Amino acid sequence: MTLDGRGRRAGEGFRHAIDDLTATDPDRGSFERFEAFRHRKRRNQRIGAGIVAGAIVVVAIVFVAQAIPHGERGAAGLPGGGGRILYGDWDAQVQRADWYTASPDGSSSRDLGLSGTCAIWFPDGSRILVTNDAAVGPGSPLRPAIIEPDGTGLRPLDAAGDPDLNLGCGDVSPDGRRIAVEGFGADGHSELDGIYSIRASDGGDVVRLVRGPVSPPRYSPEGGRLSFFDTTEGTSPTGSGALFVMPSDGSADPVRITPWGYAFDDHEWSPDGSWIVFQRPYGQLYLVRPDGSDLHRVPVELSAGTGALNPSWSPDGAWIVFSHQRSDEAVISLVRVDGTGLRDIVNAPGAQLQSPDWAAPSTSP
Repeated sequence: MTLDGRGRRAGEGFRHAIDDLTATDPDRGSFERFEAFRHRKRRNQRIGAGIVAGAIVVVAIVFVAQAIPHGERGAAGLPGGGGRILYGDWDAQVQRADWYTASPDGSSSRDLGLSGTCAIWFPDGSRILVTNDAAVGPGSPLRPAIIEPDGTGLRPLDAAGDPDLNLGCGDVSPDGRRIAVEGFGADGHSELDGIYSIRASDGGDVVRLVRGPVSPPRYSPEGGRLSFFDTTEGTSPTGSGALFVMPSDGSADPVRITPWGYAFDDHEWSPDGSWIVFQRPYGQLYLVRPDGSDLHRVPVELSAGTGALNPSWSPDGAWIVFSHQRSDEAVISLVRVDGTGLRDIVNAPGAQLQSPDWAAPSTSP
């Protein structure tokens, strides 16, 4: 199947997957099948992010231009210490998201005018790391780029060299000097799969830290450790795996901190480095210490047939922001770490709002 075919099938499969699971297993609602779809989506991104026919790129540009009523107010005030929340509206047809920012109460929504696979704040909130999907083409592999908080000033990080190596989603070190990214080979070069460290200034000085097809890494707040998600054949449910922690310089082997089958790839360190929040099947929020101890669920009560994805922390560590999946749409929601105070902050009818990331207020626009 061609990459274009994979994209079309993924887009069509999203709604069918939800309908099929609800009919065959109502106790689990829509979420188990959604996660199976989501795993396939991630695989599609790794195999060929951005390597799509010109017609698909045109469609993506048209979609970016369409007006979506983002930013409906969900609650008064600015919980979590203020700042800005970055999030994407995922489009299964083009396998990318349109990216926005909003205040923590859902107001002041801003369209960044960017369509790409991934986006995440620099630790100080001064810039945004993105995947430069629009630049991908024959002889031009996927590379990261940096934009300003308002979406302007795109600067490619293209000094990596090797045209067979794609560098995709990742995270920025606390000092802003290095970027850890998921790397994968083009045209069947699976021997290049792994986690790589590159210079944040230009994308050069490429260092391979981990071999194999693993998920995008996340830096610990002090910068000395990386976490990532990995799976292995036979792990159940489909697409699940475990979280691992390792030194950020690759000087020691990764250590598994959750049981197999307990996690999906979305996770993040708390601002003080004492916890990692992650998504457990089926759409449950969990916390674990970086050494694997004190594993427990965030006791948030979600409606039947819904689930939590893509968890991230507020700057003060008191709130968790996540994508709240509800059948055929997803909204951005907040909940306190103790499971109270659940509220929706950003929604748009029929949209798939994903991957929220929260920047501190001191350096946000």
